[in-house]
Amino acid sequence: MQKDFTKFANQRFLKTVNWEVLGKLLTKHRAGLKGLDLDALLADESEGRKRITEYLLGSKDSYPDGLIQDLHRIVRLDSPTGMRLLQEEAERQEVVIIDPAESPTATPRDYALVAFVEFPEVFKEAEHTSVFIAPPSVTEFDAGEDRIAASVTKEALEALRIRASGIFAADLRGKFCRVRDYVDDGELCIAVRHGAPPVSTEVIRGEQDEVIGFQEVDTAVISFVEATGRLTVWGCAKKRRGDLAEAFATEILGRPGIFKAASSQDLYTLVPVENSNGGFGFRIGDLDQIERVEITEAQANRIATNVRTRREKTLFSVQVKDSEGSALRRLHESRTDISYGDDSWRLDHIIARIVLKTPGGRAPTISVTLKPPGTASFSRVRHKKLVMALLKLNALTNDRRSVPTALAAE
Repeated sequence: MQKDFTKFANQRFLKTVNWEVLGKLLTKHRAGLKGLDLDALLADESEGRKRITEYLLGSKDSYPDGLIQDLHRIVRLDSPTGMRLLQEEAERQEVVIIDPAESPTATPRDYALVAFVEFPEVFKEAEHTSVFIAPPSVTEFDAGEDRIAASVTKEALEALRIRASGIFAADLRGKFCRVRDYVDDGELCIAVRHGAPPVSTEVIRGEQDEVIGFQEVDTAVISFVEATGRLTVWGCAKKRRGDLAEAFATEILGRPGIFKAASSQDLYTLVPVENSNGGFGFRIGDLDQIERVEITEAQANRIATNVRTRREKTLFSVQVKDSEGSALRRLHESRTDISYGDDSWRLDHIIARIVLKTPGGRAPTISVTLKPPGTASFSRVRHKKLVMALLKLNALTNDRRSVPTALAAE
């Protein structure tokens, strides 16, 4: 969800914002800034800050449309992640957005504003890259084999674009569709830009009100790691992520159906936690960044199987939250009858808090929600490899069975 552009202006920010840069942004929209003599205000910083602060903190209805659009773009990169993307792109283009020695307290909003005004090419590239940042909740698929080569030719991308256009058009989002590929740390990412659901709103034109309709652009992302065969999709409705996975498998991998197997989303397990009968503790091994791991939430479901349909049904659930990190133990203490197995109890999910080591101050943490068979939800911006290594170390991921083992089981 886009951040609200109205949060761009606040008293604290406007007191310290680079006056020259803010002036350049406002000058771009001079014609729509009714009642402001920009030349006079920008020449007198003290009076100018006061008057422009009053304007920006006043009614947002007076903002010209162009300024609103610019502020929307700026606030999208007003975050620690956005600041990092801007710094990385600035380094790639060999420019400096803000010198840390001169402005050690510069905020992500400062970086976003200066980049937007002074370094538009840096801002544009960071803006494009931002769509590839995975949110905490994604849908993952496993191809079942490693080292599947992806064919990212113009023809293959066009075929994928046509398939994706049809997928979103079926949801009445129009046929607009663009695709853009990008490689990041061994991952092939493809951004699929498509129409958002059409909306309408009431607007005022002069002295009259009218209803207008418009359609924004959404971006879905497909990320694939050839080395492991893992595909990740986000940025669109969950019901469409499987369709995009199949389109990718067909047009880019040339392997239709490879992500349709039931095992393709059987990725995580809580069986080791269930087998501990409430005594499970995370092993850290040689993951030196981690201080400790605590379980802050655990839920167990009482299940039953329909004799005729063989479908499982949840009769009721018991959930325990514990900010001290002993939720699993307290769950078992509160219900001593919990015994995991068929037609009995099943652990629905746990939430683990990973506490990282720090030389001083408050220790940073990562919250991970693990809900088998297919969901591991956490902030993937910086710590994806660390979290996945921890889950594998504790046997909470379903490793692929070898072909002989699978045949023997059948």
